[in-house]
Amino acid sequence: MTTARTYYPWLVVALLILLYTSSFIDRSIFGLLVKPIRADLQITDTEYSLLAGFAFAVMYTFSAIPLGYLVDNGSRRMLIAVGCAVWSIMTALCGMANSFGTLFAARVGVGIGEATLSPAAYSLLSDLFPKEKLARALAFYSLGIPVGSGLALVIGGSVVDYFGSVPLTLPFIGTPKPWQTVFIVIGLPGLVLAALAYVIIKDPPRHGATDAAGNLERPNLLTVLRYVFKHHGFYVSVIGAVTLNGLFCYGASAWIPSYLQRVYDFSASEAGLVMGIPLLVLGVPGTLLSGFMADRLLIRGHKNAHLWVSIFYLSGVLIFGALGPIMPTQELSVAFIVAFGFFMFTWTGVPTAVIQLVTPVRMRGQVSALYLFSVSLIGLGIGPTAMGAATDFLFRDEMAVGKSIALVGVIVMVSAIWLMYRARKYLPDGLTPRA
Repeated sequence: MTTARTYYPWLVVALLILLYTSSFIDRSIFGLLVKPIRADLQITDTEYSLLAGFAFAVMYTFSAIPLGYLVDNGSRRMLIAVGCAVWSIMTALCGMANSFGTLFAARVGVGIGEATLSPAAYSLLSDLFPKEKLARALAFYSLGIPVGSGLALVIGGSVVDYFGSVPLTLPFIGTPKPWQTVFIVIGLPGLVLAALAYVIIKDPPRHGATDAAGNLERPNLLTVLRYVFKHHGFYVSVIGAVTLNGLFCYGASAWIPSYLQRVYDFSASEAGLVMGIPLLVLGVPGTLLSGFMADRLLIRGHKNAHLWVSIFYLSGVLIFGALGPIMPTQELSVAFIVAFGFFMFTWTGVPTAVIQLVTPVRMRGQVSALYLFSVSLIGLGIGPTAMGAATDFLFRDEMAVGKSIALVGVIVMVSAIWLMYRARKYLPDGLTPRA
């Protein structure tokens, strides 16, 4: 194997990390903008949560299904490049919105663009890496989550504070408000990444089952659904656990900065640093460790390695994420929130890897789309709204946002741990699912 062939897969991983980072910056920046968006648009916590979660998730999830079919049967490079261009433009358009409706529509567009990336990336990496290295590769790809979320919080807070005192005037646009400027500044650079994706990524050969004529089979969605239903015990358990983790973590990302601002009077930039720096400093090793642990345990013969690593990380999310906002002192609460950065989204490459490994090659794009459909529609779509609604309608006090985060967190994370533990009985032979 030549040096170029040896390192090319990792070059693709590096580019996909940049793309994933860009996408998470675009989707995560909302967590720091609660106060100015609510003030300018005159909306409630629940309405804001619809912008932060549901508006993005609704088209992200429903467009993922047909896009998954295109991943299995079309050009993955083209899907990634076009998708990146779309979500970048739509993020910039969020900065030109001046009403709830226009901002909602722009967020829907961001969701459509971002729905292309992960199914195509999972499929690409599954063809580029052998099974004993796949968890590691997907863990590296998953670095985009903590890095993107962390940068969104760190950069976003600073940009809001900066442009609050130094307004930016743009041609044809005028002088946008500070929160609008944030979307414009972080959105447009993604067009450069879209061009790089088109130039660098090449579709590797696909391998899979063939029909009687020797042609690669092209299973349709009905065939994929039949396979998933046959092995529903495994898929429901693993996808359900990741979905519940997403419900809590997306909700926490949206509301912990607001918790720090409301309860402890942090500024936007201070709240961003408390959430963002741990995601960058602790999230990177947390992500890489999850992949290395899963691959190492698998090589040593631990057939359920991916599931045990997932359970460990889910437990960390429960302890530090769900309980952090109800700690009795500011110092203890901040310490728990900081530790949460190690566990937050850092382990999701591991269950993604085991899903890829147990799924037939020619079904991976569509199964990935179903996986992301659940994680996004339920996780991102419901998580921020559940916490916002608990604050508005259960506690009826915006200062109780920490209790809302904890209440939702304990319920869903205990359930997630149980589901991942339950998944063990459906993989008795390690990577062979049992019906």
